[in-house]
Order: sequence, then C-alpha cells, then structure tokens
Amino acid sequence: MAQQVMPLESIVGQARVIGILTRMLRNHRLAHALLFTGMDGVGRQTTAKALAMALNCLNPVGVSACTQCSSCRKVAGGNHPDVIVVNPSGAFIKIDQVRSLRKHLRFAPIEGGRRMIIINDGQTMKAEAANALLKILEEPPNDTHIIVTAPETADLLPTIVSRCQHIAFRPIAPAEIAEVLVASKGLDPDAATTLSLLAGGSLGRALAADAEQWMTWRKDLLERVHSISDSTKPTAALFDFAQALARDKDRLEDALGMIMMWFRDALMCKFVPEKVLNRDFLKEIQALSEELSVDELLQKMAAAFAAQRAIFRNVNSRLALDVMMMRLRSGHLASQGSGAKTV
Repeated sequence: MAQQVMPLESIVGQARVIGILTRMLRNHRLAHALLFTGMDGVGRQTTAKALAMALNCLNPVGVSACTQCSSCRKVAGGNHPDVIVVNPSGAFIKIDQVRSLRKHLRFAPIEGGRRMIIINDGQTMKAEAANALLKILEEPPNDTHIIVTAPETADLLPTIVSRCQHIAFRPIAPAEIAEVLVASKGLDPDAATTLSLLAGGSLGRALAADAEQWMTWRKDLLERVHSISDSTKPTAALFDFAQALARDKDRLEDALGMIMMWFRDALMCKFVPEKVLNRDFLKEIQALSEELSVDELLQKMAAAFAAQRAIFRNVNSRLALDVMMMRLRSGHLASQGSGAKTV
C-alpha cells in the first residue's frame, strides 16, 4: 500500500520538527544529511517524503509543496526518479543496496531538481552497508540530500550520526491522535481517546488498528477486569484470565495498558470524574472507586506496571500475570471484609 504523502504543514504532532525544516528551506540551508529519530508511527518517513516533495515541487507555496503538480504526484506515487527510498531487504539493509545507491549518485538528478535519498530503518544496516553509507556521507554529491531514519542515535554508528544533523521526533499527544481518529475513522470521541492512549504516542499504530475489532476486544477485556472484584468467582478464574492474556502475546502490552487505565479511571473518579476515559463503563468504575481507597487503587496500577516490567525483562509471562492477578484480587477481598474504604 502506498504511503500517504502530505505537505509539511499537515504533518500531525510534530510542530517543532516542521518548524526546524521550514526554517532550513526558507533560508536555503537544508543539511546534506539528516537523521530522523523516534518511535515507529510518529511521522519520520512521512516527513521525509514531504520534504522531498517540497524540494522538487514545480509550483511551491512558500517553501511547501503544492501537492498537485506533476513532480508532487510522482513523489506521492513513489515513482519520482530523483526521490530514492531504501528499505530493508528482508531483515537488513545490505551492502549491495548501498553499492547500487553509490552508482546511482554518480549521475546528476534526472529532472534537474534536488535529489533526495531516504534510508528507512537505518538501524538494520549491517556493518558493511553502514561503512559504505559513511563514504557517501563523507563526500555528499551536489544537489543531493540524504535522510536516515532510526529509533535512536545509539542504533547507528557514531561516525554516521556525527555526519548528520539530528532531528528528534517526539511521541504524538493523545489528543492529536484522537482528533485524527475521529476525522479519518469516524470513531466516537470516547473510543478515539481510549485508542489514542493505548497507541503510546504513535499515530501510525493507532491508524493501523482495526477499530471495530479493537473495540470488541477492549469491551471483553474490561468486562473480565471488572469481574476480578467479584468474590463469588473462584481463584481459578483469575488464573484462566492470566492464561488468556499470556496466550495473546501480540496484544499483551495493550492489555496491561488497559488494566492500568481501568484503575487509573477509578482513581480519577474520586477527584475529577469528568476525566474518566472508559466512559461506557462509568457505572462499574464508580462502584470500584467507592470500594477501594486511593492507596489500594495505586497498588493495583503498580501491580499491572510490575507485570509489564517483568515481562519486558523476559520473566516468564504466565508467572508474572499470575502474580499480578493475585495482587489485583487481594485489595478487593480486604475491602469486602471490612466495609468500603474511605479516602
């Protein structure tokens, strides 16, 4: 599927980055080599394409691309001869890809504008490929700009980093992600807000989610989280829940995030109920908020966070989830034995 390309000013959530690039273009001081770092889905590759479009636009609006001329349409379609995108071949960017690039750079830009080389996922370069790229960066051709994208500077050779102007992309604010989800996917604001929080600052991740499937999964998950407080359910049911979470490895991180958000909502309900995120479960959240004290709710959030950290450190996920379930249940049993807790 072709990547959407938009003008620089339309990039979501990266006003600081766009300001830097716009000033470079306006002052005709765009660096020959740029390094875009940040998590997946925050706009690194989209911005690189938008910059390539702006450099080659036939009818620019200020320093931004018109998006309508033949050059802009070629960039958007991925077939502009002077915009070359290098992606990993399999798991890595290989030496042959960089050698091919060096041969291409012996010639002047085909359409007479400025050439843009975009090397995506630079952290996947093998040592030979990285050293070959370094030679290009040491003697960059005229009218050529190179953008390397990677999660962090530490993922690349220090010598490559030192020859690039580094621009860091930050996680996108949930409110901005939610606004895009409402506009592009037609989600209601509450669902968009919840999904935007789970996206962890990545607009790409939020947009890639199947909203209908995700909402069904979320509803089932929260119903099971709510059932933890039901003392009539046997302890074995908790372990069944832990097993189900452990099996769904692809969504385990999201599930733990949702569990933390559930108890966060109960905490917010005590002080600022209008900030509850899972508003379709407001009745259940209000009951939980009345049942448990602030300290107990913080302990529940800490239990989910501890499981998250343990799994990140490669502790057996089933064991970490079993421990979490017992910690989540313990406060409920104590409160039911002594009456509702007060703040």
